[in-house]
Amino acid sequence: MTARDDPRWRRGLRTAGVWLWLAVWIGLLPALCSVGINILLVQRGYLEGIAPWQLLLGFAALAYGAYGIREHLPLWKWVANEPGYKRRQIRRHAAQLRRLAQRALRRPWYRGRLSGGAAREVEEAVRTLRDAMKDRLAAEELHGPLERLEALFDRHLGFMKYSVYVEYAGQIGLAVLAAFVLRESVVEAFKIPSGSMLPTLEVGDHIFVNKLEYGIRFPFTDWLPVRYDAPHRGDVVVFDEPTQGPDAFIKRVVGVEGDRIEVEADGTLRINGQTVRRCPLGSIRAPQGDDPRSPKATFDLFVERLGDVRYTVRQIHDPGVGAGSGGRPGVRDVGGGLLLVTGGDLHSRPYPRRGTPDAARGGFVVPPGHVFVMGDNRDNSNDSRFWGPVPFARIKGKAMFIWWSNARRTVETDRIGISIHAAVQADAERLTPQQRQCLEDLARPVPNAP
Repeated sequence: MTARDDPRWRRGLRTAGVWLWLAVWIGLLPALCSVGINILLVQRGYLEGIAPWQLLLGFAALAYGAYGIREHLPLWKWVANEPGYKRRQIRRHAAQLRRLAQRALRRPWYRGRLSGGAAREVEEAVRTLRDAMKDRLAAEELHGPLERLEALFDRHLGFMKYSVYVEYAGQIGLAVLAAFVLRESVVEAFKIPSGSMLPTLEVGDHIFVNKLEYGIRFPFTDWLPVRYDAPHRGDVVVFDEPTQGPDAFIKRVVGVEGDRIEVEADGTLRINGQTVRRCPLGSIRAPQGDDPRSPKATFDLFVERLGDVRYTVRQIHDPGVGAGSGGRPGVRDVGGGLLLVTGGDLHSRPYPRRGTPDAARGGFVVPPGHVFVMGDNRDNSNDSRFWGPVPFARIKGKAMFIWWSNARRTVETDRIGISIHAAVQADAERLTPQQRQCLEDLARPVPNAP
């Protein structure tokens, strides 16, 4: 019984078996091994984190290796002898050779190197092979026309062999270019480099950034030829350093153009004279700096609301505003507020600094075409309070979700898939009645509130 005589259901089962074999040995197992190797390298300290290109590179190398040793893998002989698989391999080879021969006949540079008789022979062989391939189930029937074209190709078109490698290199180059264009204009992976967005984002979180959220960016530039939206209050955005530096920052937008921004001495945020609503959640002890081994300090937690976004912020515990640091290590008084010093000499509260023109005018007004950004780790964030607002053109996109995390120097599976803009879900069992009531009130929108 030939492949043509087999019932359709039997051919379908064999085809499904071949695809299952390929999916397992050339797809699933290399992918799992790539993830496992990257996790092991992170745990052993050889890698700081996992990036998409690392996973893809590992998968490609392992999949290529598995395909190279396919003859030694279980069930390969069955796959290689499966009539449908053999037919597809023959037809794929025939289609590739036919395209290459047609290219030689169409392009003057190649056609000029063929004599008239050789060109007619190649044309006839291509036509014969094309007619034979019209039968979708043809396989063995292609051997004769295919061997004839291969013989003519070796005799008259051997000079095109180098162009095959050029073609492959061009295809790989186009794939790499397309990947870079997608990375620059559509979606990009970003690793959280510091603790300025704690507790929302931790050092070691890996996120995806949607670069089409506000417009279409021309690749490798700051030019947005198409802009259909602007960042809103509460958005978490990734942007290039406004001072034209090479670093990328991630912060939360707290003010849009025209907003008047103030930060009070106790750390609360005021926009256009209105205090941004927030609810206290209590205090925690946490490392002062980005390194989890750094000395611990006490932080107050608050749930804050901007627009429709509710998120958690933290600031250094400050029981006596303006009373000095009390000798606490790593903390200094800046006049009306405390700053947790972790290597920089920056003031964080209040804002604007007393005695400045902005303070005299009642706050800083965000200029057109800019946004004002702050970190959720309010007393340990290098943001717009220190180097000013961020131009729209420097914003790379809006943060979407955590796709990978090794925040505590291990794989944090419970953080994978968390939406960065999802509303905060507090543990109701740990809330006091006052906190529970405050959060319920915070969930209700208030007209004209920032």
